[in-house]
Amino acid sequence: MSSTELSFSQNLLIDKEHPSLPGHFPDHPVVPGVVILDQVLRLWQKHSNRRVVKVNNAKFVHLLNPGSQCRIAYHEKKNQTIEFLITDETQTIIAKGLFTYER
Repeated sequence: MSSTELSFSQNLLIDKEHPSLPGHFPDHPVVPGVVILDQVLRLWQKHSNRRVVKVNNAKFVHLLNPGSQCRIAYHEKKNQTIEFLITDETQTIIAKGLFTYER
């Protein structure tokens, strides 16, 4: 698999009916960071057929409301590391970070 196949972008939409939402601020639900990160890793692993072994860092900059359309951009760095950036439809950064994968 080439570097360009590990660097790509993909849409992300967390459904308003996601089971984590009722317990996460019931009157004004937001998507928990762990749900966002889980989707970031799952989508990359599905696309690359490689396994993530470590989340080096993840920073959640803005809240993500359920049902909001986002875009995840993955960019391969050195030493089997992938940088990710999640933006919403207004290009506001939702989250960013790095993870390491095994070959």
